[in-house]
Amino acid sequence: MKPLDLIRAAPWEQALFTTYALSLAFFEAVLLDALMRGGSKQALIMTDPEGLRAALSEHGATRAGREYELEPVGCTTGCFHPKISALVAGRDAHLLVGSGNLSFGGWGGNLECIDHLHPSFAAGAFNDAADLFELMTMDATIVFDAQEACLRLAETLRRAATGAPADGRIRLAHSLGTPIGAQLKEFADELGGAKRLRAASPYYDLDGRGIDRLARELGCDEILLHAHRAGAVRGVGAVEWPFDASRVVTPVRFDETFPADHRLLHAKCFEIQCRRGAIRVAGSANATQAGLFGGNVEASVVRILPGFKRYWTASPAEPPVRSDADEEVEAFETDSRVGIVRATLEGDRLLGRVITPRISGSAETVLETAAGERKLGPAAINGDGRFEIAAPGIEVVSFKEGRLVLRLLQGERILEGIVAVAAAAELTRRVGAMAPKLMAMLAGSETPADVAAILSWFHDDPARLPRDIRGRGNGDGSDGGDVQMSFVTLAELEETAAREPASPSQTGGGNAAWKGAVALLKAALRSRRGPITSGGGSEEGDEDPAQREQRALEEEQQNTKSLGVFDELLPIMLEAEREGRDALMALALAHFLADRIRPSPAKLREWLGQIMPQIRSFDGSDGPLAIEAALVSFASDDRPDAATRARQYLVQRGADPAALPRPGDQEGAAFAELLAPGMMFDHFVAEIRVARTPGEQVAAYLAAARGEGPRSGYPLLERSPHWSRLARGLDDPVRFARFEIIQQIPRSCPRCRIALPVAASEELRDTGVTCCCSVILHGEL
Repeated sequence: MKPLDLIRAAPWEQALFTTYALSLAFFEAVLLDALMRGGSKQALIMTDPEGLRAALSEHGATRAGREYELEPVGCTTGCFHPKISALVAGRDAHLLVGSGNLSFGGWGGNLECIDHLHPSFAAGAFNDAADLFELMTMDATIVFDAQEACLRLAETLRRAATGAPADGRIRLAHSLGTPIGAQLKEFADELGGAKRLRAASPYYDLDGRGIDRLARELGCDEILLHAHRAGAVRGVGAVEWPFDASRVVTPVRFDETFPADHRLLHAKCFEIQCRRGAIRVAGSANATQAGLFGGNVEASVVRILPGFKRYWTASPAEPPVRSDADEEVEAFETDSRVGIVRATLEGDRLLGRVITPRISGSAETVLETAAGERKLGPAAINGDGRFEIAAPGIEVVSFKEGRLVLRLLQGERILEGIVAVAAAAELTRRVGAMAPKLMAMLAGSETPADVAAILSWFHDDPARLPRDIRGRGNGDGSDGGDVQMSFVTLAELEETAAREPASPSQTGGGNAAWKGAVALLKAALRSRRGPITSGGGSEEGDEDPAQREQRALEEEQQNTKSLGVFDELLPIMLEAEREGRDALMALALAHFLADRIRPSPAKLREWLGQIMPQIRSFDGSDGPLAIEAALVSFASDDRPDAATRARQYLVQRGADPAALPRPGDQEGAAFAELLAPGMMFDHFVAEIRVARTPGEQVAAYLAAARGEGPRSGYPLLERSPHWSRLARGLDDPVRFARFEIIQQIPRSCPRCRIALPVAASEELRDTGVTCCCSVILHGEL
């Protein structure tokens, strides 16, 4: 199986990559796309600061910090150099361990080595890998902030290896603890000691001290080094041959193992011929002092082969030609010259840490986006390199303007890093492949196909709707206090129940980030952006008229699909047993479609006719949108007493008629643009403020009967056929005491229990008064 086939083979719950060099353009175009297509939900890259520094210059890579996480790892004694891909799904786990970095060269352009490991045959290597990730969290020389992810992965790898057969023949040697070179000696001793050392490496020490020390540790007098026909990948300060080695090395070619094609050598492989077998090593460790015995963080797969005698076949070769660049003896891999910072945006706070170099004190902060730079003010960096900055409004910017880069300026020092957006990361973690479409919606760059896909996703499982799952819910508008929100499917609930409980820090942070993501999604539904522009950004001259016509037809088909899916979804959201809890969510979706797709006014009015009666309160973030919809609906329905009916609807749900907004100026503007284009709402709002609902007029009459208010000012009652009896009640307390005053319209007369005619019920609703065996007054506002 090719590595990329494994990447796309399953919906991996966790995908973690370690690398030294890094190309975000490669990762986004190749690996991230394969992960998303496979249904994976989250990815984390742990990279050396040098790799991140180079990646910062790739302006075309825009998804870091939003659709995947990027964690710089500083190493004070060397560099962070392992190349491991860990893929986890349930209790299954796979490891890819090799020499290739996360770059186009590392995954195809160079001649690399890679091992695919599974617990079924390499349980020992999985336990070794678990040790590596666990030890990283304890090592004082390693500076990073992904401890939880490492511990979680270590636990998963150990669990995957539990019960699997382990013969110890395949191990993962890492450099945290005993140097890799020393471990190889121990393995060789178990096979009777080493006799001969063969190696293929793109980099050596100029004086050969790394390969020389390995040979001395092993007790080998003969060293055969592969001189690759195409040469090796060049590195600043790195040499491809130990030109000044004190020990004699023999240049050879292992053409059978490392074929002579156009690819440059970047594989790091060793073969140790032993008296009772052989050891083969492949991974990240070069044949250098830093890789085999120094302070780098390295990882290589060791295959212990008792009785094995089929060694690499060597043929004579000439060593590489020495160049001026080979005089640079400072090892590039241990050079730490870059200033790197990591930062996470959590709501309106930006939390960061300086990874390298160690600094403290005050620093100016600048946030770089696709639209330009924003100064955030000074940051106070503590002794551990941590800082916190207020960043109001940046969360919304992160979705609209793409990748965020934070820059710290302290004197002549400049430190940079990509900002992770907690809300976006949580969105990706929860919804997987749908995340890019939802993020496009947040950015206002969604296509008609995106809209259709999102609505179909909601329709397939309405539990995915961004609703409140604690508190009173959307129908009454209450935010319910400490609300936890989630797109949750039944399968995910069952899957979660089968797992180990998450740590409190995980669940708490995730909930906060998720609440932020849901709030942004709901705000996007309410926002005024206008119809989706046809063509998705194509230039006018990019296509001929036939292509434009075909594209327009396809977009129209997607729009028609969206409207049809919403027609089916709406009754589900408004089912009687839901008691209106999804009404405001339905209204927000209706506004989104009205704004971006522009259905017919008749279709929009049909939707509002179903939604508006089920809205029970204007509390919460969706309240202004519901008030806007009510004002537009009543003002444009051409029915009598519109202002009175509008006031009744608004007052019953807690709105203050004296503080009504002007429709079309705020959230929900698409309703006004479709149902009442050009209408001036000031006069209608003024009518609402002076109008009195039937309930308000009944309340005024009751106050007058108690001697607490004026004896006029309730025209609905004065125009009713029952006014004469009502007027006498104002002067006759005994007669007034016989009146029935109710707060809800009954099915039968409160006095005689005879069913009320439909006309009497409608009269109560419209005027507040009717009559059976006595006067009945409906006092509900």
